[in-house]
Amino acid sequence: MESRSLKLAQELAKDAQKAAKGSWFSKPEWDTAAQFWSKAAASYKTALHYEEAIDCYTKASEAYVQTNINFLAAKCIEDAATLAEKKLKNQSMAISLYCRASDRYRAHGSSPDRAAEMMVMAAKLSENVDTEKSIQLYDQALSIYETEDRGRFGIETFKQVTRFLIDKGRLSEAVEIQTRLAAVCEQINNRPELTKTRMCIIILLLAFGDNVEAGKKLDEFGQEMSFARSNEAEISDYMIQAYNNGDQDMFSDLCKDQTMGFIESSVARLALKIRVPGAKRVAPNPAGAQLPPSQLPAHGSSAPVINAYDVGPSHQPEAEIGDEDDDLL
Repeated sequence: MESRSLKLAQELAKDAQKAAKGSWFSKPEWDTAAQFWSKAAASYKTALHYEEAIDCYTKASEAYVQTNINFLAAKCIEDAATLAEKKLKNQSMAISLYCRASDRYRAHGSSPDRAAEMMVMAAKLSENVDTEKSIQLYDQALSIYETEDRGRFGIETFKQVTRFLIDKGRLSEAVEIQTRLAAVCEQINNRPELTKTRMCIIILLLAFGDNVEAGKKLDEFGQEMSFARSNEAEISDYMIQAYNNGDQDMFSDLCKDQTMGFIESSVARLALKIRVPGAKRVAPNPAGAQLPPSQLPAHGSSAPVINAYDVGPSHQPEAEIGDEDDDLL
C-alpha cells in the first residue's frame, strides 16, 4: 500500500511540476498544478513520507496564491503545519507554517477567526521554547480579533493569554490583556463578562503590589452602575480595604467568597497566594466559613491603615505571593 501510494505521489508531483512550468507556447496552469500537488501531498502522507508531503502542500499553496484562491492556499499550509507538528515533531517548522497559514486566511478576507486560531497554535507551540516569541504571537492573534471586529469570538483567547502570563509571572502584561478584554466586552455590550474582567484587573493589580492603582480602578469602574451594584465590586472594595489594613484573615476569607468562582480561574488562584503587606501568615479558617458582608468593615470606615511602605526595612512594596500547595482550594 505504501509503495503504491509513493509511486502515485511521485507521478502526481511530476504532473504538477509540468503544469506549473508551462511551455514556449502556453502559460503555467497554476490551478491544475495546485490540484496535482495537493493530491501528491495526500499520497505522500499515506506513504508516510511526511517531508515530501509538506513540500507538496507548500507548493500547492503557492500555486493557489497565483490563482488568488487564498482559502485553499491557507488550507494547504495548515495541513503542512499539522504534519510538521504531529508527525515530524518539528516545532520550529510548524510555528513558521502556522504563521503563514494565518496570513493566508487573513488575505482571504472572510476567515479572520481561522487566521487568529492559526496564530494561537503557533503561540502555543512557542510557550516552552521562547516566551517572548509566544507573547508576540498571542498579541498578534488578539489584534486580529480586535481589528477585524470579531472580539466576541476571541474572549476565550484573551483568557488563555492571561493564564499564560500569570504562569510566567508577567502580571503587568496580564493587566494589559485584561484591560483589552474589558474594552472588547464594552464594545459588544457583554456586561456580565465586563464586570468579571474588571474584578480580575483589580486582583492582578493587588498581586502586583499596586494597591493605589487598584483603588483608582475601583473608583473608575464604579462610575458605571452595572459594576457598582455588582458582587464583584463589593468584594473588590473589601479586598482593597483588607490589603490596605494589612488584614490577611479578611483578605483570605474574601478569596473564598462564591463570587470568586465566576471569574477567570487563574486569577482566582492567584488571589489565594497574595500575602498582604504588614500581615503575618495566618492559618486557614478551621471552620472554612466565609466572612458575611455584615461583619466586614463598611467602605470608608475609620479603621487604621497600615502603609505598605512603612512596615519595616525588609518589606518589599509588592504583595508577597505565596506558593504553598495547601493555600490552594
